[in-house]
Amino acid sequence: MRIRSLVLASTVALLSTLVPGTASAGSNLDPGPALTVAPAALDHALTCTTDLHDATRDPVLLTPAFATDQQSFGWNYLQSLPAAGIPVCSLSLPDEGYGDLQIAAQYVVHAVRTMAADSGRQVVMMGHQHGPLDELWALTFWPDLPALVSDLISLATPYNGTDSARSGCDDSQECPPANWQIATGSKFLTALAARPLPEGPGYTSIYTKFDELIYPQPHASTLAGAANIAVQDVCPLRPVEHFNIIGDNVAFHIVLDALEHDGPAVRERISDDLCFTTAMPNLRYDARAAITGLKYLAQVPGHLIFDSVTAEPELASYAR
Repeated sequence: MRIRSLVLASTVALLSTLVPGTASAGSNLDPGPALTVAPAALDHALTCTTDLHDATRDPVLLTPAFATDQQSFGWNYLQSLPAAGIPVCSLSLPDEGYGDLQIAAQYVVHAVRTMAADSGRQVVMMGHQHGPLDELWALTFWPDLPALVSDLISLATPYNGTDSARSGCDDSQECPPANWQIATGSKFLTALAARPLPEGPGYTSIYTKFDELIYPQPHASTLAGAANIAVQDVCPLRPVEHFNIIGDNVAFHIVLDALEHDGPAVRERISDDLCFTTAMPNLRYDARAAITGLKYLAQVPGHLIFDSVTAEPELASYAR
């Protein structure tokens, strides 16, 4: 991965003198918009493996979507990445990802700053569904973050929105805030697309052509300037859908390729022999139950932990 030693060392040194969201006197570092979430809440949402401080590889930040970190990643990447010697932190948002993604991005900002300062290394951003949208929003609107991040790796992310959310919110005339924001044509996604992709990190978007929630594919998950790789680019007709992509062995090896090389993943480095495998290594025995739970949370009407609203949240002043 890219290690910009001089830039990172100076940035981390400056960060150590900052309170997140404010600039110290005489500092030229622009911290971006002030963080409005209470510091205690920001700290409580972040959980890290014990090897973060002594990291010899860039640590990975896992950001889930409509779930807790354990529901999304406790049975897969929170098992497999530490087993491969990679320090990992994860975010579990109080609203489980149903609330305003602009607020969720503040948790990402705090997490990256904390991880970079503690490890002395750049951070890999990674997530499922709209988790990487929280991360990309943070990268885009907080100027100090791109120098602290080596990669952004996403799984089944609606960079261009999903028609399922568009039709669902328009038909019901109310949705949780995040649903409005990931819908095709949302103000949130339009604001992101209007800005250039932040320079520095490598970007890898991993998706499945058989995604039943994020569509139409490949358009929905195509990020301009990224390596956009479908699981079926490696193994045609591989039966991977929106939820089991986070336990799939081909998707896992695309992730590893990005982690082990400078820049984004490259499809040609992924072995076709993986087509004869199914699950990624070190899955917990209750993986099937976890997938069922995620589908239940996503699909059962009324099973929402965040109140629905009749329109998309207004853009923050810094994004207008």
